[in-house]
Amino acid sequence: MARRDADTLIRQPRRPTHKKQARRKTVLAFCVLLAVFTVAGTVLAVRYAHYRAAQDEYAAYQAMRAEATTPPETEAPAPTAPPNVTATPTPSAAPTAKPFYSAKVARLQKDNRDAVGWLDIVGTNMQYPIVQSRDNEYYMTHTFNKKRNASGAIFMDCWNAPDFSNFNTVIYGHNMQDGSMFAGLREYSKQKFFDEHSIIEITLLNRQLRYRVFAAYTAHEDADFRGQGCATEAQWAAFIRAARKRSTEIDSSATVSRYDKLLTLVTCTSGTHPWYFVVHAVLVEEVY
Repeated sequence: MARRDADTLIRQPRRPTHKKQARRKTVLAFCVLLAVFTVAGTVLAVRYAHYRAAQDEYAAYQAMRAEATTPPETEAPAPTAPPNVTATPTPSAAPTAKPFYSAKVARLQKDNRDAVGWLDIVGTNMQYPIVQSRDNEYYMTHTFNKKRNASGAIFMDCWNAPDFSNFNTVIYGHNMQDGSMFAGLREYSKQKFFDEHSIIEITLLNRQLRYRVFAAYTAHEDADFRGQGCATEAQWAAFIRAARKRSTEIDSSATVSRYDKLLTLVTCTSGTHPWYFVVHAVLVEEVY
């Protein structure tokens, strides 16, 4: 062999053995997995930090226990007679009740001009302020205090009248993985939950509305659960029939007519399609 060829062989690096190659691949794969888990862990940490921030914000409002209405007027005391003068008895006047007034809603509207009222699904943790924007996008990504957050807010459809005077008032909320916001609506697919939590209260500044749930179902994207186009009694009646027909998993004895006012709560499902879980309720009591 020529000396030049020998020198070339000497200068060439040795090829790694199969064991070294396998070891390098293992280390590389471990590094890749570690990077993936690190990124995933960071994403989850940020997500749950957002969840926590949103719930801390809403918990502050839920803790306002002294919501209350203006108490009724008590009977005015009779005027005191001057000394040595016999007072002439007068008939007692009937006590006059003050109109309904919610201190909690007044506080909400002070904190956010978009505040409409307060929602309470009686017996559950679904108790939140209701807001309304010019569109149905803003509060999907912003909390009640207008902080950007994936939890969003509980918001009224932008096409509805804020005084709940429409045939059907629609309120939206996210189906959050931590169980907050409207995640609990899915429980209405169970008869026991439906029977025990059929009352929804909406508190406005000057009155309180009480609704009873009568239908709950998963709606496909093309299902009309808003009823925005219903303008006649026949259309209202058809909307109610369609809602009852879709609600196959629960049995409700609630009476609903085309003359009633409805409340509809909507959240997304966890499926891959843009489907929604819908809960319909009928107005049964109104306190002024």
